[in-house]
Amino acid sequence: MIGTDTDAGTDAGRASGPNSSADAVRRAIRGGLASTGGAIRRALPRPTASEVTVAGLTLAVGFAIGTTLLRPEVTVPAVVAGLATALATVLLASGRPIVRGVGGALVVPVAVLAVAPVALAWALVLASAGVPTVAGVTVWVLVIAGLAAGLVSWDRLGRGGVHRASRGTFLAGVGVAAVALVRIAPEADARDQLAETTVAATGSGADVLVYEAGDWALVSFGVLLALAALTARWAVGYLPLERLVPPDRRRTVSAVVARIRRACSIALRVAIATLVAAFAAPAALEPFEGTPLPPSELRTEAPEPLGDLLAAVATSPTLRLLALGLVAVSLALAGLERLRRLLGTDFAAVVAGIVAPAVGAGLAAVVVAAALAEPAVDAVLEPSVAESLPGPLAELLATVPPFVLAAFVLVAALGSLSSLLYSITALRVVRILPGRAAGAALASGSIFCLAIGLVIVGRLETAVWTGAAALVCWDVGEYGDGVRRELGRGAGTIRAELVHVGGSLLTGGVVAGGTIVLYRRLLAGADVPVVDPALAAVAVMAGLLAVVLVAWGLRG
Repeated sequence: MIGTDTDAGTDAGRASGPNSSADAVRRAIRGGLASTGGAIRRALPRPTASEVTVAGLTLAVGFAIGTTLLRPEVTVPAVVAGLATALATVLLASGRPIVRGVGGALVVPVAVLAVAPVALAWALVLASAGVPTVAGVTVWVLVIAGLAAGLVSWDRLGRGGVHRASRGTFLAGVGVAAVALVRIAPEADARDQLAETTVAATGSGADVLVYEAGDWALVSFGVLLALAALTARWAVGYLPLERLVPPDRRRTVSAVVARIRRACSIALRVAIATLVAAFAAPAALEPFEGTPLPPSELRTEAPEPLGDLLAAVATSPTLRLLALGLVAVSLALAGLERLRRLLGTDFAAVVAGIVAPAVGAGLAAVVVAAALAEPAVDAVLEPSVAESLPGPLAELLATVPPFVLAAFVLVAALGSLSSLLYSITALRVVRILPGRAAGAALASGSIFCLAIGLVIVGRLETAVWTGAAALVCWDVGEYGDGVRRELGRGAGTIRAELVHVGGSLLTGGVVAGGTIVLYRRLLAGADVPVVDPALAAVAVMAGLLAVVLVAWGLRG
């Protein structure tokens, strides 16, 4: 009997073991979902009437103008991808590791959803001469519009939330790359090809970054200058330089730090202007033809002293090496300071917050990459990827299994999405994106970019209405944010907000209608009709610059 009871108890324990493990897993999943839902509710509280108006207007204009410039099958996924990116951004910006892990798992399919319409649009641009280049840029603008509409009520958008989410997206890409490396490890041929590709890519990268003098010299110089300015500004603000000097000199050091950060902001604006000019100058000015603008055309077409000077600066290896050195030193010093701070805090919690997005993305990548590695998908994916990559990298992807090829596509998609979020952070750093009402400002900017796209393709009257919608969106968002900050989100302000929304819509409609009436009268009485899209784009961009300068002046 004793032996029978013991055996029965053992059998009962064996039977209950898997059940208890399954219960623990279910409890962990329920807890994680509850934490995620709570984080979303706290981050995105109930929106106000102004925020609902901004989000609705942004989505309506995005769908309407997107279908005008693109096909509906490209527009709808782009806007939906922006909304999904907003959700992933909120999760990745959380301070709880489990929520960041869920965000890392979610951002993998979101990145594919965001990059797929962009790739389709650029494929149409490259394959068909009738599709304008602006179509490829419009897709990213639609993604940003959806992102802004989803984050219009998120208070952390202008206070470091997007920066934290961009880092989380980068860590998710690291997790997916780790999964790919684990899969490559058993393949001897793939390992050898990976080593050769790494060496070749390092040499090619050095040539492009330091010795580039071809068509992309202005672009690479602008990117290097932007990276140097961003990292230096961040490192100078992050390092406790005031503590290294006596108390009586700390005010002087603080003033010097402020000047350095201001100089970095100016350098970042110069870099952004360089990148814009590299692509906008050939479209707006007749003497320039190459896109992006090559240094050779600067020397021959621009005024002699200025053109030669700009070309020499853009192609100078010394300046490029200094920029790379500044980036390396800034990252090294900031990394050491970060390590020092981590040693004085809850190190395990910090590491968990860093590792969580990578782990979540790695788990999601196994599922998504396995789906993309199906023979039917791989037959389409492999030629497309191989044609768009340099020789060594294409040879590497030809030797790896389909799963690794799919993982490479996921890493590229996550890198593109992380770059998009970093670009929004850069707009905040240079104060183009304000700290308050950042969601409304981002939505307004995306709508105005759609208006510029309409001008480029010759839809001037539609562009006027779209530009008016951008100004209405910005005005309503600013007013709603001001009311919410003064009275609180729970105050009964819906009547005042609706009155302001109605007045803003009426004002925008009157301004747009009057502008179109004047345009038609001038066009009817003009001897030479205005049909040059490039000149119209220059006029609209000049007006945009004037509006921005006035807004900056009013902000003080």
